[in-house]
Amino acid sequence: MRMKKQLSESSKPYRSKAKQRRLRHIGARPKPARKRSVNLAVDAEILAAAKAQGINLSHTLEDKLRELTRAAREAKWRQQNRKSIESYNQLIERAGVFGEEFQDWDDPSV
Repeated sequence: MRMKKQLSESSKPYRSKAKQRRLRHIGARPKPARKRSVNLAVDAEILAAAKAQGINLSHTLEDKLRELTRAAREAKWRQQNRKSIESYNQLIERAGVFGEEFQDWDDPSV
C-alpha cells in the first residue's frame, strides 16, 4: 500500500501581494476591471479647447461622475438619517459633551 506524501511534500512558494500600481492622475482609484464605451454629444468648441490643453476626456468625465455620485450618495444618506442626526444634536444640546467640564479653551498653557 502506497502512502501519500504529507510533510515531505514541497510547499508552494510564498507569493507576496502585488504592489499597488501608481495612479495616473490625482484623485484616481485603481483602474476598474471593465470599461464601457459610450457615445457623448459635446460642444465642438469646448472639445477643441480641451484637446488643445491636453485634457484627457475619459479621466475628466470619470472624476466628475465619481464626485457627483459621491455627493448624491451623501445627500441620500443625510436624508435617510436626518431624524437620528437631529435627535443626537438635541441630546448634545441638553446633556453636553463628555468631558466638557474639563475643557478650558482660554488656557494658554496648552
